[in-house]
Amino acid sequence: MPATGAKPAASRRRHGKMKTVNQTVIILLLALLVLLTLVPILFMVFSSLKSNAQILSSFWSMPDPIRWGNYGEAFASIWRYIVNTLGYAIVASAIVILLSSLAGYLFAKKTFPGKEFLFVMMLAMLMIPGVLTLIPSYVLYENLGLTNTPWVIIVASAAGGQIFGTFLCRSYMAGLPGELFEAARMDGASEARVFFGIVIPLSLPILATLFIMHFMGVYNDYIWPLLTIQDSKLQVIAVGLTIFKKQFGISDMGIQFSAYAISAVPLVLIFTFGMKYYIQGMTQGALKM
Repeated sequence: MPATGAKPAASRRRHGKMKTVNQTVIILLLALLVLLTLVPILFMVFSSLKSNAQILSSFWSMPDPIRWGNYGEAFASIWRYIVNTLGYAIVASAIVILLSSLAGYLFAKKTFPGKEFLFVMMLAMLMIPGVLTLIPSYVLYENLGLTNTPWVIIVASAAGGQIFGTFLCRSYMAGLPGELFEAARMDGASEARVFFGIVIPLSLPILATLFIMHFMGVYNDYIWPLLTIQDSKLQVIAVGLTIFKKQFGISDMGIQFSAYAISAVPLVLIFTFGMKYYIQGMTQGALKM
């Protein structure tokens, strides 16, 4: 009997050791992947504090001396591009949130003829690559007189984000309890009161997710602003990073790397402060799909 009981105990110990080894291997692999992901970022930060001679002569060495002035020169060159892009992204994302939440609520909680057909047609538009509509879109906005104005970025970005935004909001709002809306209507609440007083507060996670996703898309957009904006005072940061060298005559690679680092700060901040709602919205939306 003692010998019989010893075998399961030894088996459990071997199983525990194997589990520990497996977890250690997984942790080491994840740490390696994180390190590989951080290498370009660390290289950018270190290079932003160097001169051309330091970058070319000692590629991986620490900056010595540290040139903090690179950031001041870079910011003076690109601050207008950052302000422009933040304005475009915030306004366009706000419009997308408002219209997508309205459309998502209608598709989720209202009944009207052709609802499913319209929704399927909207989803089918997601299958069309954006590059196919690039030239027709440019001709349309050129005829409307919107090219080389802020509205060509804001309107195009807001219109382009409606389909996916409606899909997210509809999937999320379909899981909201309809009894809340009926109770509010029985108490005399109007549809506007129901929407802004109940639907919007309950949908904040998915709306925050949508805002972050659309904001990042507008902030990182390159092709459309390059095609439609010719005035450098109206240009976005993605294009501005490629032209400020020619415009300001900057040939110092340290200043260029500083500009890249500065341009990433708004995205890091918005994702850092909105990460909680972003993850909550994505997970809840996925469960309700």
